[in-house]
Amino acid sequence: MSKNSAQRKERALVLMLMGMLCVLVVFFGGLVMKTHREYMNFKARENRIEAKLIQARKEFEQKESYMARLIEDPEFLERVVRERLGYARPDELLFRFSDEP
Repeated sequence: MSKNSAQRKERALVLMLMGMLCVLVVFFGGLVMKTHREYMNFKARENRIEAKLIQARKEFEQKESYMARLIEDPEFLERVVRERLGYARPDELLFRFSDEP
């Protein structure tokens, strides 16, 4: 009987160890899955921020070239001042028409 008892104890121990191993595998597998989801979220966020940065750099370059053109090109400056601010030379007369019928 001691041989059967020892085999039962050994089987019970093996089953308990296998059960604990399964629990640990499930637990750590869940942690790995959670970490992977967080990583993917951070990667997507990084891509969105990178796209915004690229867009901001493009806008900055456009505004910088516009400002440089205002500084370097007097004809462009005069045209912008006339169109946006409605300025005229002292000897000119401006006519403004409304777009309403």
